[in-house]
Amino acid sequence: MKKLYLIIFGIIGLVTASFIYNHQGYDAKTALTPDQQQIQKTGYKCLDFGDRAVAKDMPIIEFQKLERISKRANVIARCMQDNGYNTNPVWLKYAEPIAKTEAEKTKISFDEAITNLSRKDMQVFEQRGNKPNYWVKNNVSKSPN
Repeated sequence: MKKLYLIIFGIIGLVTASFIYNHQGYDAKTALTPDQQQIQKTGYKCLDFGDRAVAKDMPIIEFQKLERISKRANVIARCMQDNGYNTNPVWLKYAEPIAKTEAEKTKISFDEAITNLSRKDMQVFEQRGNKPNYWVKNNVSKSPN
């Protein structure tokens, strides 16, 4: 009989430990919405495509390194667009003053500064503070032809 109680308490202990481990730190306020889960899933898939697109490129000179970065960013952007996402106009308004300041500070053109910022932020798929997301889902539905 003692052996049966020991087995039952052991099973209950394992189930409890498993529940605590799986739900540790869970907060309903920080739980992702279905839209956030979808953008993350799509985003990570597109990052993978971008990495695979440049996996065999071995840059030697600086121009080839820049070309590789550009190719990867282009693949990510096209993948996101193919999945129904575009650059968020709110992000663009947010980024313009930052890019202008960065351009003046580092003595580069505004276009280069906004492109550098864009390449960095297009790879972030989680909400970070009050910063607007780079990607936004298209609201336009396409009619099937």
